[in-house]
Amino acid sequence: MPLHLVTPIDRAQNARADSDSLDLPAKGWRSHAADLCYIVLRGSTFLASSYLMALGLPLLFFLLISGGDAGVFFAHLANISDRFLGAEQGRQIGFLDEFKFVLIGVATLVVVWRLPRFINDLERELSGEKL
Repeated sequence: MPLHLVTPIDRAQNARADSDSLDLPAKGWRSHAADLCYIVLRGSTFLASSYLMALGLPLLFFLLISGGDAGVFFAHLANISDRFLGAEQGRQIGFLDEFKFVLIGVATLVVVWRLPRFINDLERELSGEKL
């Protein structure tokens, strides 16, 4: 009487070899909804981090101007705030409009710069690939 053990791995390999097609089961609506929720969550964190980066760039700019010295940094900020508060209302509104335009432009550039990697990472994660 020969002792021949058949393991579940052997059965799986035999079943795979015997089957004619390797069709994956169709995705249901729940998996599509889960993918959509994942994309929305990842997209919102991507946009939030991109806007935080864009808001940090003026801080980096002023730190570079001051040479990393905190006293000089706050002196620059005090100078800008004194001039802003001393200006008439029309000039304040004009400065704020220009500042918004520049900040939105910088945020857009940050998003465009980071977008290809975000899409590749998202595609890889949704397909189930490992690093």
